Amino acid sequence: MKCDLHIHTCLSPCADITMVPGEVLKRAPDVVAICDHNIGGNVKSFRDVFQRCGKLVVPGIEVQTIEDVHILGYFFDILSLETFSLIVKKHLPKVNYDPERFGYQLYVNEKDEFTGVEETPLGFPTDLSLEKVISLILKFEGIPVYAHIGRKFGILYQLGVFPRLSVNICEVTNKEELDIARKNGFVAISSSDAHFLEQIGERYSIIDCEIKTVKSVLLSIVEGKVKTIWDF
Repeated sequence: MKCDLHIHTCLSPCADITMVPGEVLKRAPDVVAICDHNIGGNVKSFRDVFQRCGKLVVPGIEVQTIEDVHILGYFFDILSLETFSLIVKKHLPKVNYDPERFGYQLYVNEKDEFTGVEETPLGFPTDLSLEKVISLILKFEGIPVYAHIGRKFGILYQLGVFPRLSVNICEVTNKEELDIARKNGFVAISSSDAHFLEQIGERYSIIDCEIKTVKSVLLSIVEGKVKTIWDF
């Protein structure tokens, strides 16, 4: 099953405002994860649109920790994601939101209509430590994943090492990162981290699972039944 498990929407301040459900759907593989910065507010709209077309959305988020590390959280249901997201939001800095300076953060419905603006700046680190974020994700029975490990805000880029924490999966963006991840015992996934429509599917993973459900996809990843684009 072809999956792109890291896609941003128009709610992320650094993503294009064309990242709305109908447009993303046209370019997306059968399974995607919506992972906006520090919030999960657009996932339900995307889930409803994708569901009508037989495609699957995994509820996700990309949290920026106080160490400036990006970590993905995948959840088995939207309620868990939204509850987790509310906690994360409380730990963002209280500064005035200027969309012209920080980027537009737009809520969207299933008709691709903008329905509101998020006024908490989402492109900042939370005051949560990496260990605390991982603990919170696990508390909601989610799956923590180190994002783009060798790039800016990746765990290796920021810290230089993999800390001894309860994370078994990481996202890689090239063959060198893939080799490092597997050498350190991680299950590796490759995904696009798309902020623009044309980036969707640039990288993807092939997951060996029998049925197209969130539970089946996530458990298959945990079990290591995943191949990156560099495995072919």
